[in-house]
Amino acid sequence: MATMLLDAIQHGLALLYEAPIAHSVSDFLVTDAAVARALEAPDAARNNAERLLLRQTDDSLDITLFVDADILDKLGEHDPYQSLRADNLNDFLIALEGVSHFHYLVWNAQHHRQVTQLEMELQAEVDKFVTAMMLLDEQGHDTDAGAVHDTLFNAVRFDSDLDAECGQRYREANHYAAKYCRGLSRRHPAHHRAPSFLNEVRRFYRLAQNDKIRASDQR
Repeated sequence: MATMLLDAIQHGLALLYEAPIAHSVSDFLVTDAAVARALEAPDAARNNAERLLLRQTDDSLDITLFVDADILDKLGEHDPYQSLRADNLNDFLIALEGVSHFHYLVWNAQHHRQVTQLEMELQAEVDKFVTAMMLLDEQGHDTDAGAVHDTLFNAVRFDSDLDAECGQRYREANHYAAKYCRGLSRRHPAHHRAPSFLNEVRRFYRLAQNDKIRASDQR
């Protein structure tokens, strides 16, 4: 069930952005925190429930996605694709963030493009907003973009154990994604499947870091 959920998230992102990749996230998944720690550098931050673990060799990049088993177990009991609601939203967003990082990194690698950590974090925040809005709309909920925006960007709390550089990166990603998603909602109110909406988010997906930041200033 756990791998099926993550594969469903990945499939949704690939369709949304017209950005298929040749690899399935479930083939790169670990759910045991002890295994994840063994794969990480000694000084890596280890408190978060999802982490993309990277190991660079001379001619390749080894990728592992860790999503804590407890998160996946809870999502298995309360499937967000059946009903996305307050008691499973946070767990869904944690899983989605991990899949977003994996998919974005691999898609860019397939196109011989380098990405920054800030760029990946920013895109993941946009992915969470867009996916949540579309899923709530699909399930027939009254989707208040402002309420979803507040939940994702204003009610967020950053881990106090993060080092200064990592904490700053998360804050910047949150800031720029919040600006972009606020503008996105103004430009496409309640039209989450309209061609103009899809074309815009697909263009944004393909932008590099500095262009994403500039796009966040759109009104």
